[in-house]
Order: sequence, then C-alpha cells, then structure tokens
Amino acid sequence: MDLNVNKLINDATIEILVNKNPKKVVRDLYELINTDKTNTELIKNTLALAFFENKNYAEAAKIYYELNKQYQAGYCELLLGNKTKAKELWFNAQNSGAVCWARCLIDLIEVKVGLIPTFLQIRNHLESDLCYFIQADKIEYAENVIQCSDFLTDINPETNKFIGKALMNSGFPSLSIDFFIKSREIIPNDPEVYFYIARYSFETGALNEARQFLKQCLDLNMSYTPAKKLLDKIGKQLLSGIKPN
Repeated sequence: MDLNVNKLINDATIEILVNKNPKKVVRDLYELINTDKTNTELIKNTLALAFFENKNYAEAAKIYYELNKQYQAGYCELLLGNKTKAKELWFNAQNSGAVCWARCLIDLIEVKVGLIPTFLQIRNHLESDLCYFIQADKIEYAENVIQCSDFLTDINPETNKFIGKALMNSGFPSLSIDFFIKSREIIPNDPEVYFYIARYSFETGALNEARQFLKQCLDLNMSYTPAKKLLDKIGKQLLSGIKPN
C-alpha cells in the first residue's frame, strides 16, 4: 500500500474511533476512493466505519453489503431495528467468533436461552454491544440482554463488570453501580472493579470514599494507571476545596 494512503487511512481511523469525529473524514474518504483504485476495499471499509460511528447505519450497511461483509451488514440491520434480517445474514455468514456471538445475541435480545456463547465471546463483545445499543436508542435490546446477566455470569464471571462499564460509559452511572458491586462480590480481587466503584463515588462527589476504593485498587495492582491519575486528581481537589460538578 502507498505510504500516503496508509497514513490517510490511519489518520481517518483515529479521527473516527479516538477523536469521535467521524463526519470529518467522510468527504476525504470519498475523494480517496475516486483517486485510488488499488485500495478501494480498505477505503470503503473505513468509510463504512465512519458512517456506522456517526449512527448512519443505513449508509454503512450499503457499503458492507457491497463488500459482502455479512456480519457488519447484519449489525447495521440490527441497529436499524431489522432483527429478522440481521438473523438471516448472521446464520448465512461464514463462522467466526464474532458471527457465533452474534447468533447468540439474537437469542439474548429475545430473552431466551438458545445458542450458548463462550467466555471469550462475552469478554470481547458484550460491553461494546450494549454501548452500541444505547447509542442507537435500542434501549429494549440493552435491557433484554442485561436481563440475561445471571446466565452470562455462569459462563463469564466478569459479566456484571462489562454491563456496569457499558452503563457508566453510556451516561447511566446510577444504574452501573449495582453491577460493579455484584462483580466485586463474585471477583473480589479485580482491581478494575474497585476503580469503577471509585469513579462512581468521584462523580457523585464522595471524594474520600472514592480515594479509599482507589487505594484498594492499587493494593491489588500498583501499576493501574487510571487509578493513579484519578487519585492524584482527587488529592488536588481536596487540597483546593473544589468539588466535582
């Protein structure tokens, strides 16, 4: 691949996924498609990602259909509310970890036990799927999958943590805390859980409580950088007398 094209694709991907500004790259990617005929599939795939992250699932789906990417096209259909079409695509797609999880996901959305996901499938997909459901305003999907938490916890004990993170990072901290507490009961030595409980305490203004949870996190993993940064931030706020908004 041309180094300049490679840089443009990398820069576009960073803009989409890191800077959360997918609109910014759409025009550039269309121009790149018209000028570069050797890397069309990669460019179109990046363009579809930009549409997807901008919640333009219909345009993303068109490109994924064109590229014969059935998993991604099915995901777009699901977020558009076309659950039957998504199921059809996924059951006709070539087997992969993501596709096998997606087939299980349909059952979870319907709150029924059918296909059984694996430990790694839950770890790799549950949190991000819940975030995408909330982002796409498919709250019922998220609620139904969360109803299956006990079943999923039997397979992967970190399930409650994944649910808590999805809720907190999607703007529902008050709903997340119960899942972090459940996760701590199941895996009491997981430093990440203590960090997220501390983050919840911090966001609700309980700075001293947050500091205690962060110290517990660091007792379990002294190299946990997010905990160190938040602890330092809390220390400065306590010194200055500033409370979080």
